[in-house]
Amino acid sequence: MIGRTVTELLATATNWDIRAQVRNPTEARAILARSVDLTRVLLRDAEFTRVGDREMRYLTKDVHTIIHCAGLVHRPDAPYQEYEVVNVRATQALAETGASNGVNTLVFLSSSAVYGTGPFNNIKEEGPFAAKTPYAVSKMTSERFLESFRGIPRIIVLRPSLVYGEGDRGNLLTMIREIKNNRFVQIGTGTAEKSLIYSRDVAHAIGLTLNLPEGFHVFNVSNPQPVTVKDLSENIASCLNLGKKISTVPEPLLRFGVKAAELLMPGKAPVTTEQLNKLTTTTTVSVNKLMSQTGFQPRVSLESGLKAEIDWAAEAGLL
Repeated sequence: MIGRTVTELLATATNWDIRAQVRNPTEARAILARSVDLTRVLLRDAEFTRVGDREMRYLTKDVHTIIHCAGLVHRPDAPYQEYEVVNVRATQALAETGASNGVNTLVFLSSSAVYGTGPFNNIKEEGPFAAKTPYAVSKMTSERFLESFRGIPRIIVLRPSLVYGEGDRGNLLTMIREIKNNRFVQIGTGTAEKSLIYSRDVAHAIGLTLNLPEGFHVFNVSNPQPVTVKDLSENIASCLNLGKKISTVPEPLLRFGVKAAELLMPGKAPVTTEQLNKLTTTTTVSVNKLMSQTGFQPRVSLESGLKAEIDWAAEAGLL
């Protein structure tokens, strides 16, 4: 999702030779061909669950900058060992082999999930860490490794908040699908706030950080203006051209119903307690540091980004 947009961004410049690590070259070519001149991109087939030191050295040979977007995500049922292999060990191997090959810059895509499940409001990069899920723990572990790593002159850690856009397979796509099918209900007043960022704005932020001086840098990446769950759901409904008003259910009543459904119909409840908590908990980050040090400002409005994701999902048959 993010790797695609970064590739598109870099391909518009003339000063980059782009090498992209992909798991399926045929599928990657089909996706990139819609928006990228494929003569500008060298595809390297590398599956991080299987590659060793030799393959990583080959992948990072003659590379100036690594932008590491790969990772296991949206697999709540996966054991931590899988996250360890894909998200932690691959990051360490990329850094170590990159250092031996003289890489100058490593950009690592972490996540605001390192701050925990919330609530947190306008949280800054100083933390604290409160990683709970295997995914969040794997990102936190990788961050700590990179902070102490001395082999690459410039290391940049980015912590995007909820990322949406073309290629999304996460919670926002689920929310769009539920709203489209009239299954989504507004919980209480819907005033919980969320930090979001459109995938192409993440790519824009990555490009800006490549101008930073050498050293270790950490930034939150988000639209500086958070959005309430109520406003988000209404924006989605508007982009879907739905005339019906979204129904509202009191939070205590819904919590009681979800708990009963989980007890009586395990695995068949329409919404889980975890999903309910996400929709009622404020999780926002501060992006003042990113804006002051790089000049970052989002280029895409919430409405335009949502429309782009909805159009992509409809074309892909996901709605």
